[in-house]
Amino acid sequence: MTEAGGEDRTASRIRHRIGAKTVRTLIDMRALGTAEGRAELVAAVGRETGRPLVTRDEDTVAEQFLDVFRRCSAAPDGLSVLAGVLHGMDPYCPQVFAVQRLADEWTAVGSLEGLAVLGSWRYLAEALTPLQPLPYPYKMRSALVWLATGKRLSEPPPHAENPWHDFLYLAGQNTAPGELPPWMLHLDVCAPYMSRELSEEVMARNRHWSLGLGLSELLDEERNRARGASVSGVARQLRRYLAIRIETDPLNNTQYNVFPSHMSDGPGRGWVQGQPRHQVPVEQLEDVVGSIVRQTERHRRAGPAGAAEPAPLFLEFVLPFELLNLPVEWWPHDWDWASQMTSASEFSVVIRSLDRLQTREWHEFWNTRWQQLGADEPPSRSVCYAADTRARSHAPHALEQRLGEDEHLVALVLSEPPLTGTGHGSEELHTALRMGLPVVIWNRADRATSGLREVLDELLRGGLKRFPARVDAYRREAAGHDGEAAATGRNGHIGRHLTVLWDDAERNPMDPDPA
Repeated sequence: MTEAGGEDRTASRIRHRIGAKTVRTLIDMRALGTAEGRAELVAAVGRETGRPLVTRDEDTVAEQFLDVFRRCSAAPDGLSVLAGVLHGMDPYCPQVFAVQRLADEWTAVGSLEGLAVLGSWRYLAEALTPLQPLPYPYKMRSALVWLATGKRLSEPPPHAENPWHDFLYLAGQNTAPGELPPWMLHLDVCAPYMSRELSEEVMARNRHWSLGLGLSELLDEERNRARGASVSGVARQLRRYLAIRIETDPLNNTQYNVFPSHMSDGPGRGWVQGQPRHQVPVEQLEDVVGSIVRQTERHRRAGPAGAAEPAPLFLEFVLPFELLNLPVEWWPHDWDWASQMTSASEFSVVIRSLDRLQTREWHEFWNTRWQQLGADEPPSRSVCYAADTRARSHAPHALEQRLGEDEHLVALVLSEPPLTGTGHGSEELHTALRMGLPVVIWNRADRATSGLREVLDELLRGGLKRFPARVDAYRREAAGHDGEAAATGRNGHIGRHLTVLWDDAERNPMDPDPA
């Protein structure tokens, strides 16, 4: 229903709620708790919107913030501008992301005003919000956003926390003529992961909305494609993992046994063991691993003509302590025809600790820290630089004490490579594993220099959840550099030596099912 002034009443109610919530969010922001902080906000909003804003001292704080909201809401992308101003004042406060989510909702309401979908706004919020964190972890949400946008976006925005936030963001995106809007596709790909009753209702409403937009035929075609595929439209884009576990041979400590295992994010079995290779000398590990990756990749891509693009492959090297500094990311996997085809140039690659997987008394701390990583706190809270701790205190157990006192820390940057039997790196890595930190980062070729810190500042800008994907891109950049001509110092591009131990406590490849 539309009011006399032409505004959709439902849209009006939603906008009123967004305004009230924005004011409450600003009140909760510590940086705005003083008159000076509020004056800084008002001045910044005036500059960014191009019109000076004046608030009255006799107004209450809530009334002043309401004036700020009204000014911003009247300008194109004004609430996003407000979020940007707040980020400049206190980049890591949670209210910044909260305002950005409200800005997404404001934009979504503007895009959908006059459509029947607004009448189901609360219903959709209640249907989508509970789907976090399971069965919708970040990687699955990324796959769904990727599908809903026709592969244009690879992940949700940093401020989105659950599928409802993803929906709001997508509802504000432009739609090409003759295409389904991303929000409509997003509802359809989310529905199979709801309860049966809820799924059927969401899909029925979605088709009703498509009729109103004249898009029902397109939606039906999309649903038929998903049903006709060998796997669902979502599942075929989920990750597939290849874990390569390397263990010292119990009868000959100069040789190793290699155990490949496979897993998918999709429903069904967990890790499935492949064919092991026994008694491999260390100098032959690279060749054996290359053959395993090559065989897995060829099998993954083998399918009938016209089949969907296979799910991306993620490599995990489960290594004993003495092998953790091996450059496994740069081992070739197709050296028999193109030696430059390294793992890092083709796949996402992380290493994992065999010792931690085998030491159960470490698992409680590890699981706790892994859950903490899911909070995606800013790097200033979640990342510890061992070199900084060592500079502040030379006490033997200073790092262990620092990690033990701060449960927010989930990642450690080593001060130097963990070379067995030398330096501080090995000691720092062992402490990190024992204290449960799921993420450990180091420069394989050198100490933790200012250059590494600058690189990590950039790679961690989107938070730890997005860190692996940013490392993948950075390594591909390094792979594209041509040796000494692109060198940045004696060790070349840092991406060539950037090592990331990423231990997912919820996926344990140690006890896979037999094939």
